[in-house]
Amino acid sequence: MSLIIDAPPTASITSAEKDWQEVIVEDTSCLVKLETWRSGTDGKDQQVLSNLNLIKKYFAGKMEQFNKDKTQQMQMRSFEWEINDKEYWVFGFRAGVGSRKLSLICHLDTVPPGNYEWQPFVPRTEIRLYKGVPTPFLIGRGAIDDKGPAVVAFEAFTRALRKTSEYPQALDKVTLEVLFDTSEETDMSTPKYFGANPEEKPALGIVFDAFWSVRAEKGIERPIFTISSKDVPTPQTTALSIGKLLTTPGPANMIPVTSEAHITGTKESLKTFAANVDAWYRAYPFDDLNYHPADISVTPPDDSEVVVITAKVAGAQHGSAPHQNRANGANPVVSITNFLAYLVDRGILANNHNGEMCRFIRWAFGTRVFGENQPDLLSRFDTVFGEENGTTYALTQLIPNVDGTEIKLGIDIRYAIGHHGKGWDGSEGTIEGESVFKTVFEKLIERYQSEAVGANVTFHTETTTIFGPDIRSPRNANLFSINTAYRSAMGDNCPMQTIGGATDAHGWLELVTAGALFTDNLGPPVNYHGLDEGAPLTDLENSGKILLHLLLQELGIPVKKQSHYEGIHQGHGCCI
Repeated sequence: MSLIIDAPPTASITSAEKDWQEVIVEDTSCLVKLETWRSGTDGKDQQVLSNLNLIKKYFAGKMEQFNKDKTQQMQMRSFEWEINDKEYWVFGFRAGVGSRKLSLICHLDTVPPGNYEWQPFVPRTEIRLYKGVPTPFLIGRGAIDDKGPAVVAFEAFTRALRKTSEYPQALDKVTLEVLFDTSEETDMSTPKYFGANPEEKPALGIVFDAFWSVRAEKGIERPIFTISSKDVPTPQTTALSIGKLLTTPGPANMIPVTSEAHITGTKESLKTFAANVDAWYRAYPFDDLNYHPADISVTPPDDSEVVVITAKVAGAQHGSAPHQNRANGANPVVSITNFLAYLVDRGILANNHNGEMCRFIRWAFGTRVFGENQPDLLSRFDTVFGEENGTTYALTQLIPNVDGTEIKLGIDIRYAIGHHGKGWDGSEGTIEGESVFKTVFEKLIERYQSEAVGANVTFHTETTTIFGPDIRSPRNANLFSINTAYRSAMGDNCPMQTIGGATDAHGWLELVTAGALFTDNLGPPVNYHGLDEGAPLTDLENSGKILLHLLLQELGIPVKKQSHYEGIHQGHGCCI
């Protein structure tokens, strides 16, 4: 793995002389080249910290360039908050001296690349079909999550400040800032920052890291189911069995790129098995005729006496959108475990703890994501998170222990109100308390042990409520401000979506998640958290113009409202 360690170049001309997309492509490309995903290994993470500091220097250079020949009142100033020797921290830039603060909040860390075959750190532009229209995309890890939006936020901030030269009193009552989180995908620095520094909370904070715009986020639960080999009868050493199940490394909120099964046995039996796997897989009757199984490859046995079956991801990879993945792609964990459970039931594979995990997955979830297999326990939807947007289950991790005697299943759950221990009373904010999943999983395991034939197995379950559901009124004052700016720029009212979450806005009434996408589809061609991640440049440009309208609103600087019929870029546009 090669890491870029050179600082991005400083732009030779100011952004005032460039159009939006030129700035977005140039600056985002510089940031994409710097790997900023955390692996948990010290050497890699130290390089990530170095790269994040290079990005900070890049933005600081843009601040210095902007401040030249500006009055002190117009100038940007930097700020920073750190903890644990910058294991995680936030930094940013602000201007103005007013007591009312508006903050644009982005993050600069990313999820892992998935693999290096798609050249995730080689930014490039290409045309993709987006909402039925050929659209320019910037491709690279972080292009849409969240380095591209970070560049857009800084550019909108810069352009708003430039406008204040015509209105010298505009910054007397308002403070504007752009804040960058360095660990949103892992430790979520922003909530820690506001928790430690409540005086720094803005009156209105835009978490620029999703869609236009969000009024409710589901709760999050991250259970781990474990089966040990000592709890399942050991098959004969000569029998074919699943020696190992695993997924490519990644966070719990990312559907993995691949999932592998290592089949062990005698050389002759493995040769016969390998010759038949493709035919068996094509013929296997998954639980839905409309289900699209993941593509698989089979590595024939060699001297190691193992056949490796690899299932490959397709479609959306964000853990909050398993329904999109199932509709238009494939989760490799789901496809391979359902199929292997079938081979165990037919006696082609002898059962062991890995086989039992496959059988449990097929019984509890099958290929479905809304808990349809065990609806009384797993399925929930309500008036906020509707029937097609209720509790979802993304199977994201299969992790064996070092000696292969234990298998863990990690699930990313985004849950509706009915799975929380306390009901919703109509107030705004995060519903207090814990989820009901501890009890739900106890009942689920008891049911499996009593209903599934031959399920002589003990499960060990750990589960943690990350957040409860967070809900805002559609008449929320901050959402109203966003809608005013959106309508001025785009000519339409802003959508108000309910999503799987969670963003840095979760739990903070002062913060609202809005932008940068104008669609809630996280799969192709955007591929949020996925391979071939891409940012539609028209969405980034139009988002920047909405943010600029919002900032000018706060400053009291007049803006021309965009007529619905004057729109550009897929029917939308802005006059600034």
